[in-house]
Amino acid sequence: MKRRPYPATLTAVATAALLALGNLAAHAQVSTSTLKGQVGATGTAARAGVPVTAVNRDNGNTYRTETRTDGSYVLAGLAPGRYLVRVGAEGTEGGQVELQVGETASLDLALAAAAGTGGAERVTIVGSAQRQGVKESQVGTTISRKLIEATPQSTRNFLAAADMAPGVRFVEEASGNTRIQSGAQNIDNVNVFIDGVSQKNNILRGGISGQDSSRGNPFPQSAIAEYKVLTQNYKAEFDQVSGAAITAITKSGGNETHGEIYADRTGTNWRAKSPFEKERRAQGVKLPPSSKNEFGASVGGAIKEDVLHYFVAYDGKRINDSRQVTPRRLDLLPADAGIVPSLREAQGSAVDRFTEHLFFGKLDAQLSDNRRLSLSTKIRRENDTVPEDRDLSAPGNSKDRVNDETRVDLVHEWNLGAWLSETRVGYENTVYNPRSSSHRPFIKYTASTSALQSLDSSQDVLFVGGSSDAQHREQTGLTLAQDLTYTGVAGHVFKMGARFKDMRYSLSGTSRSVDIVRTLIDSTTGEPYFDGSNCLDRNGAVTGDNDTSALGKMCHIDRALAGASARFNNQQFGLYFQDDWSVTKKLELNLGVRYDYETNMLNNRYVTPADRVAALYSLDTTRSDITPEPGQTYAESLAKGGIHIADYIADGKSRRKFKGAFAPRLGSSYDVFGDKATVIFGGWGRSYDRTMANNALDEKQKNAVANGETWLIRNKGRMPYADQWSLGLRQALGAWNTEAILSSVRAKNQFMWFRGNRDPNGGYGSASTIDPLWGGAPGYGNLVLGDFVGENKTNSLFLKAERPYTRDAGWGFALAYTYTDASTTNKEWSSNLLYDWTYGRSGRGWNPSTDVDKHRIVAAGVWDGLPWGLQFSAKASWASGLPRKLTDCTGVDAKCVYREADSPSFRQVDVSLLKNFKLGSNTAVLRADVLNLFNTANYGGFDDWIGRAPAAGNPANRYGGDNLNVGKPNGMRGPMRTVKVTLAYRF
Repeated sequence: MKRRPYPATLTAVATAALLALGNLAAHAQVSTSTLKGQVGATGTAARAGVPVTAVNRDNGNTYRTETRTDGSYVLAGLAPGRYLVRVGAEGTEGGQVELQVGETASLDLALAAAAGTGGAERVTIVGSAQRQGVKESQVGTTISRKLIEATPQSTRNFLAAADMAPGVRFVEEASGNTRIQSGAQNIDNVNVFIDGVSQKNNILRGGISGQDSSRGNPFPQSAIAEYKVLTQNYKAEFDQVSGAAITAITKSGGNETHGEIYADRTGTNWRAKSPFEKERRAQGVKLPPSSKNEFGASVGGAIKEDVLHYFVAYDGKRINDSRQVTPRRLDLLPADAGIVPSLREAQGSAVDRFTEHLFFGKLDAQLSDNRRLSLSTKIRRENDTVPEDRDLSAPGNSKDRVNDETRVDLVHEWNLGAWLSETRVGYENTVYNPRSSSHRPFIKYTASTSALQSLDSSQDVLFVGGSSDAQHREQTGLTLAQDLTYTGVAGHVFKMGARFKDMRYSLSGTSRSVDIVRTLIDSTTGEPYFDGSNCLDRNGAVTGDNDTSALGKMCHIDRALAGASARFNNQQFGLYFQDDWSVTKKLELNLGVRYDYETNMLNNRYVTPADRVAALYSLDTTRSDITPEPGQTYAESLAKGGIHIADYIADGKSRRKFKGAFAPRLGSSYDVFGDKATVIFGGWGRSYDRTMANNALDEKQKNAVANGETWLIRNKGRMPYADQWSLGLRQALGAWNTEAILSSVRAKNQFMWFRGNRDPNGGYGSASTIDPLWGGAPGYGNLVLGDFVGENKTNSLFLKAERPYTRDAGWGFALAYTYTDASTTNKEWSSNLLYDWTYGRSGRGWNPSTDVDKHRIVAAGVWDGLPWGLQFSAKASWASGLPRKLTDCTGVDAKCVYREADSPSFRQVDVSLLKNFKLGSNTAVLRADVLNLFNTANYGGFDDWIGRAPAAGNPANRYGGDNLNVGKPNGMRGPMRTVKVTLAYRF
């Protein structure tokens, strides 16, 4: 598809506007640091106008300011790193400090004459240089470069260490797909900022671009210097996030040239087999060899010392992932009858290939003492072979997927007295393109767990045929941003900014390019259900014109959907103001507010097709033995159930832009004794996020099918948000830093699809509380409505203890504990699901969340100086187990309800040994990681179907149902014991 370029006029106007400001910067405020404090001279009063200078020890970048009337100083916009701080004359001996990403560091300095220097002055740090960032209200955890590099991990995804922040979980599925889970909030509500650049995914799941069902990494780990995980109460600079906000800083070149070349390897022969793999091997299904190779290089240095520096990094990944395909639940079917022997013969092995190339490059220029310029680019190219189901998809039941991304950012910083200006121009393009490997129908064979043969009580046996995926999802954006910091008022640091983003969405294709058939295999004959009007003939070909077979619940067809497209533009505007106010030496207030607005989040010009509108307002018909009143329309039946269908019918002008996204953010911290050892902090804030544009394509695709389902999005759109509050205590215990935090998050306005179907009385008749079964408008399929109605809440206790790593000590350790009480209004018990079919039913309320463990402990440490110069690092994780939702249909008339159950605890210990070999001034590195050292089988999926009441004389499970396999594991959570070896050369 040819991509549409931005109009030349828009580009010219944007560039001219930026140049007119005198600014054409390396990092935005969400990732830079601020250094502030008090300067006092021994025996004298505070002085105004004293020069304060911070010089980056690696690249020579210089930041200057002067003390204010009360002797205080503020240096804003500093890139994280090591600094030499000077006060007064240039020859003054300086104090040294290391700043972390996104840190507001508080550092008091004393100026005194140095003995034997003839009156020359020297700078000393008052208090602790290791605890300069404790006086802030944000709830966050810094992940240092040492922790990123040393922590054992199965993949070079820099986010793998994010779970060191209480309340955050890094999830790696058996397929290799990864995601970030923040409490019980929707995974779409996280955001990652790299050098201040938002990586937000506007169209698909996962929160950040490229992370919707991907085995790839979002950014080259070789390029990440460090990052900070903010779980809540972030300041007003952060936008499009209501879960965890992760802000990272990339490496930069220094005055010396340094680099690294590395290669990682693991594979089938380097890991233990899971219980399922052993079981399949015993059944005669071998596991073919697999491999995972990660490799790359990085280098940075000076083009002109202290003036122009470069850094480039490349990370590559190649995976040949083997899997065993074995039909499931053949015990429910006759061994040698019907198609069962052919299904058994279909078992075998498959290898799914994956390739990724990640590149990052950056140029930094110190134009003058007060001006800096940075140009960076990120390129990601990814190809993947993806089965429909890792365990049940026969070879060929898969899709090929492209996942590409390109970003370019130009940033300029300008210090002018008390002002710091940061201006950004950015371009982004992401493409997500899964394509079916076959055009054959996708057939799901199932077997019933109940004597009452029905799809409702069946489990999947085997998947054959082609994949149904054939989509193209693309977002292209141009960003213009201006941030200003003003430090000219004593006690205050004012920050303000504006952002404009012009987004273009190109969405096309279909999620059902072939027929999807789910058919029951008869437990007596072993044949799939078929007849002249049923789903399949004896050769497995799709027949019939009905979505559901003549036998009712024995077979079901989801007919292929023709491709559709939705292309529309969306302008995003953001404004913020933040005041970090040092009321006294002990008390600081963080007062902020931001406002966000989008012009076209969900295709506002869409018009509901006339045939759907006519059907919705046509006369209702008798359904489920309930006859409507004479002349009653389907719309009037819906109104009896509280659904006013006019609220969902779009005429191209009816969809309203949400204008109420005002987000106040208030925080405070109090240094009890004035020595940064005991700090009480807390805050409250509201944070708005956004809804993915792909929902607009779902609506258009489904409504394009003649006499198919009707999907409608509510005209009065809203933006998802979360209200957050916290109260905590930071306490220094010698070299240890500890925290205890009470946290609460209440998220609302989450987008959900739900069934609009109602009976002629506006209700659900005799349907079970978990299953609305009434048909849609006369002559059409189900009515599905999209509304901003999902809610979840998370109450937590966070405990942290950290002994930061230092070269002098040779070791570091961190411990994080999270207690979580989480719930959701979603009837499927997960805020990550966009479907809540029973929304609107009476008796609804809060349900347990299956997205988060109640208890979770993560510990990590690194130790240098072991015998033979070895370095040892380890990471241990324990979680109490995710809640489970069981489906119980043992009640009267087989009505189904949900019941809660527990999962086994999760336990994993990873260790690493590293040895450096000196080769002149360079170093060779040999490293071995062992993941899941004790080879714990952590199960992550279970048979949660209780079943129906058993027939007379048949056994029952412990819940009184007829499924004797209830509670049996069917999936893994985490790897078995795996060995990974790394070779590297550093220069």
